[in-house]
Amino acid sequence: MSLLVIFPVFTGSSGLFLVGIGLVILSFFAWFGALAMGPPEQERQGIGQSTLPLQQEPKRETKYGGVVLIGPIPIAFGSDRNMALAMLVLGVIIAMLLLLAFLVL
Repeated sequence: MSLLVIFPVFTGSSGLFLVGIGLVILSFFAWFGALAMGPPEQERQGIGQSTLPLQQEPKRETKYGGVVLIGPIPIAFGSDRNMALAMLVLGVIIAMLLLLAFLVL
């Protein structure tokens, strides 16, 4: 089985490679499905209603963060320092687990 992504071709013959390709393809279908479902129910309630709220709701602060693994190197980002640090710790843990999986398999 081969997976062609723009220029490189990834080829493998193990079941683990087949599972990886299946998960990549499944993620595309999940993404298109999420787009087809539309916005979440919370956002839909505001459509067609008055723009003046009856009572002021407390403003919630949204925090976000993420980690990108380039090879074994985690690159963390976040909306604040604590979130970025948490993502960095998570990235190091994931990198160690992947390294352990490659050494064992």
